[in-house]
Amino acid sequence: MKKKGAKTSIEKALDLIETLKERGDLGVTELSGILGLNKNNVFRILATLEVKGVIEQDRETGHYRLGMKLLSLEYAYIKNLPFLKKAKPFMRGLRNKAQESVYLSILHNDAVVYIHSEDTKRSVLVNSRIGKRFPAEKTASGRAILRGKKEEGFFIEEDWEGAEPEVSEIATVIRDETGQPIASLSIVAPSVRFDEERVKQLKELLKETGEKISRQLEKS
Repeated sequence: MKKKGAKTSIEKALDLIETLKERGDLGVTELSGILGLNKNNVFRILATLEVKGVIEQDRETGHYRLGMKLLSLEYAYIKNLPFLKKAKPFMRGLRNKAQESVYLSILHNDAVVYIHSEDTKRSVLVNSRIGKRFPAEKTASGRAILRGKKEEGFFIEEDWEGAEPEVSEIATVIRDETGQPIASLSIVAPSVRFDEERVKQLKELLKETGEKISRQLEKS
């Protein structure tokens, strides 16, 4: 019988994966200390995950990092999100009108995860946020989804270099057929291109596109 409060092997493995995702390359000693497990236990978990391709070892440093298998799993999850296929044409249309990168994000626990983008064709653009996680409250995307849980309708949330230096974001909510917020649509660009008049125009385009995507989802 499992002791109350004791973690299963699967729970320990998931904790290890989450730790590598948050902190990057780590050695066995570091993982042991962070997870509160003895080194032999950590070695066993690492060996199993490495065989499955979930993690991989740097042969020079001996440290471990996430493996390619996770990327394929993540891609399969994103590809099968039912609303993504319907959102893509609208995102491309917004990208072409705004001439800036457009992102789709979802909420995961207390973080927002950027899962798809239509990148601007302009020569100067910010680093991609695809696959990145930010505290929801620190991004316009995260706040849009959180706000959408409390308020009806469509609105704009703003982030002026709060999540990243010299990068700004405006975002609105996307709702499913029941009216629940399921994602966020945002424009991310260098702050220098967000002058007052242009931001006003982009907000209108963004809100309009968020409403169009949501209406399309109502037809599902």
